[in-house]
This record gives sequence, C-alpha cells and structure tokens, in this order.
Amino acid sequence: MTTCKKFRQAKGNPLRRRSDAVEGWAALLLGLLALLVAPAAGAAAGWAAHDDAAGHARAQVAQRQQVRAKLVEDAPDYVPSQSGVQDSVTYPVKVRWTDDGRGTIVATAPVPAGLERGDRTTVWLDRSGRVTTEPWGSEAIWARALTAAFLVAFTTATLALLARFLLRRVLDHRRLAAWEYDWRRVGPEWSRRHA
Repeated sequence: MTTCKKFRQAKGNPLRRRSDAVEGWAALLLGLLALLVAPAAGAAAGWAAHDDAAGHARAQVAQRQQVRAKLVEDAPDYVPSQSGVQDSVTYPVKVRWTDDGRGTIVATAPVPAGLERGDRTTVWLDRSGRVTTEPWGSEAIWARALTAAFLVAFTTATLALLARFLLRRVLDHRRLAAWEYDWRRVGPEWSRRHA
C-alpha cells in the first residue's frame, strides 16, 4: 500500500475543509427539502385548503337561497376578452321576483351576459333577503386548493434555495477569512524564500 493511500485512509482528504463537508451535507438536505418536502407540503396545504373551501361552500349553500327572477332590462352582450372565459361573465342588471312575505321585489343582481328583458334567471339571496353571489362551486373550491398547494410548494422550495445561497455566502466568507489569516502567517516566510 502506498504512502498516499495510507495517509488518505488515516486522515481523510487533507484538502477537504470542514466547511466543505458542511456545505455538501447542507446542499443534499436542502436539495431534498426542495425536491421532496416542498411538493409534499404543497399537497398537504392543497388538501387542507380544499377541505376548508368545501366547508365554506357548504355554509354558503345553507345560508343562501335561490329564486327565479325576470329581467327588467337587457343585460349587456358578452365582450370577448383574452381569457376566453364566457361562462362566468355576469353583469349587474335590474331583476324582479315575487316574495310571499314582501310582495314584488325589484333589485340589481348579477346575471349572465346576453340575457334580454323578460328572460328568467336564478338570483341568490342571503338570509335577510338581499341579493348575493352564488355559492362556490367545485371550480372555485379546486382553484383555491390548487393555489394554496402551489404557493406552499413554491415558498418551501424558494426558502430551501435561499437557505442554500445564504449558507454558501457565509461559508465562502469564512473560507476567505481563513485564507487571509493563513496567508498573513505564511506569506512573509514564502516571500523570503523566493526573494
């Protein structure tokens, strides 16, 4: 066995500093955090947000009622936009319906684009009889869940990468300070030998 191999086995790599080992392990752990923990945290947050939004939607359904109303005026026509989402476009328009306790009621309610005077539409009311929005449907619930999942996963991965960057800066600063110290000790002796 050569002397070099014996030295490596006995002491490890003499050129490897403790900060190199810390940086290597930190890179591995933070990489796993960014690649494995971030998606898992995002999935957990997404499911929690889905459950919360579904509960909120159930509460909305329990607290709201729908009535059939007749349009008193025409709703504006749909104006195409870049998003191309026509189904959810509504405009505030005056509508009329009959309530058993209060008689005929005229109010402004959100109605789909393109309806004309005399058309019937569904209007949602809160417990006090005021016009309100439709309860959240499955699309709204899933939109909130996916948004929460993405934000948590992205934030977790970003924090892991930021921690990696900051650790690297701190370790580089310490290594430079150690090199400066060593050079101040060895530099004068080195310069004398070659002068």
